[in-house]
Amino acid sequence: LIHFYKRLCRMVAVCGMEDIKERCGRLEQTELELQLTQGRAGGELYSELLAGYIALGRLAEAKFLWKRIPNPTKEETPEIGKIWEVGKSLWNRDNPQVFLNLKGDWSANVKPIMELITDNYRDQEFQLVGTAYSTIKLTDLSQYTGLTDQEAAHRAQQAGWTVDSQSGIVSPANTSSSSNQKEASSAQLQRVTEFISYLEN
Repeated sequence: LIHFYKRLCRMVAVCGMEDIKERCGRLEQTELELQLTQGRAGGELYSELLAGYIALGRLAEAKFLWKRIPNPTKEETPEIGKIWEVGKSLWNRDNPQVFLNLKGDWSANVKPIMELITDNYRDQEFQLVGTAYSTIKLTDLSQYTGLTDQEAAHRAQQAGWTVDSQSGIVSPANTSSSSNQKEASSAQLQRVTEFISYLEN
């Protein structure tokens, strides 16, 4: 089983969510087998599984996993705690803290997953800003997308948004038609409302 897990660890090229979903299933099975044969699984397995749950948006499962990981394993593998800090900040919808926690050095097994979380979460926040705001300060946009002002401005321009360098105001391009907006789900509208409230409080 140890050799099997090491082979999994060498498969570090994570292509997308389906790959992570598949991988989490394998890690769950390996965890059970290691618990039965050796008493507990190793820290590397838990690091990768916890990161996978977070990447898939399965925060409740990530929370339960964090709680049941043995304390000695957490102490032996401090990276597990760092990964959970990302999960906690996502749970609390603390955007600046999410990106702050995502920074840093990650092990080879976890790094591709954390990079995917970063990219996907940033894309999501840009979409929410584009939906929620007709104008936004560049400093706010950079803060809530985890980028420098220059990087945020460049990303906004790539998306077709208007960036006024003198006033520091960004005007997102509204690419949704009125009919599409009317068809937005109540869940999406609620998420936008919560995002606006977060930015303004």
